[in-house]
Amino acid sequence: MHGKGWILSAVALALLAGGSIAVPTMVRADEAALAALQAQLPGKLMNDPTVLDWTVYGQGQKNKRVKTPGIGGGAALQVTSPAASDAAHNIGVNVPLTAGFTPGQAITVAFWARTVSADTADGMGKLGLRLQLNEAPYSGFGDTMLSIGPEWKMYEAKALASLSVDPGKAVLGFQIAAAKQVVEIGQIFVLDMGMKAVAAAPAGGGATAIRMPVPERLPGVLLNDPGSIDWPVYGANQSHAKVQTPDIGGGYALRVSSPAADEKPYSIGVSVPLVAPIPTDRDITVAFWARTLSAETPDGRGRIGLRLQQNATPYSGFGDSMLSVGPDWKLHQATMRSSMALEPGKSVLGFQIAAAKQVVEIGQVYVLDMTK
Repeated sequence: MHGKGWILSAVALALLAGGSIAVPTMVRADEAALAALQAQLPGKLMNDPTVLDWTVYGQGQKNKRVKTPGIGGGAALQVTSPAASDAAHNIGVNVPLTAGFTPGQAITVAFWARTVSADTADGMGKLGLRLQLNEAPYSGFGDTMLSIGPEWKMYEAKALASLSVDPGKAVLGFQIAAAKQVVEIGQIFVLDMGMKAVAAAPAGGGATAIRMPVPERLPGVLLNDPGSIDWPVYGANQSHAKVQTPDIGGGYALRVSSPAADEKPYSIGVSVPLVAPIPTDRDITVAFWARTLSAETPDGRGRIGLRLQQNATPYSGFGDSMLSVGPDWKLHQATMRSSMALEPGKSVLGFQIAAAKQVVEIGQVYVLDMTK
């Protein structure tokens, strides 16, 4: 959807105790009003909340702008998904951001929304969102699926950036195809809350980046952040979601589905950022919790490949391994010797998922320098 017009009123926000967002005033959408709005916000605006000219994509979708007097900036985008899909991103809305991402950056997304109709068990709409790069491989973080009710409400989600994206290449992506539904999205605020940990989600709705407890006295030197599960996931037709795993793997895991086996197992993958350098000739151990929910393999076990590598072309790396993962939770390990240096912020532990048609879960991950 392109074109000019449909300028939304700028809305002043204030964070209340508990982290929820209130809307105390309405002002005109001009430069002075935006400057006044920015002065009232708890963080720095990363988008222009006064425009509704977002990109809508997906086969069979319909979209139109509608008026919402006194709610959501006075206008909204109505999007229709004609059928439910396992790949919620098959129909989506991309909201351009005016700023990029930096690893460790806390981001809050607040937006007005409601469901007009939804063919779901509870009648609630399903709206996914993700902060991501707007070009291949569409790396991102903060994947969240929210239930949207029939009444206008301001929803809130929080995430911790796990990758670097340059200004002009970042978007907030809404995913619409999780249900046969008609939803409306009103005014949106994407806020840079600074380089800090994300607060807990407010009661009554919203989402936050997950922080897992980290065991004390780990051997070696940690090279990743084992408290985070906000890992970029990439690949055509894959689906993924964060799930709770009580008492196992840090209490949470990332479930990833590969729709078919591929001779290139890296065509679907998960990237775990490194936060410390790896010099050459170091003894590295990768340990991670994992299990297989289903796998079309001769032994019924999943196949997870891994590799430590640069996160940009030519993706040089080392330590290629393919592990057989059973149905029960287990702490898997792989050891390797670094044959090249890897820089923090530019390197990842890459999990490769497309070796089989399968559904696997990856829990807490530890990348350790064990050199003595």
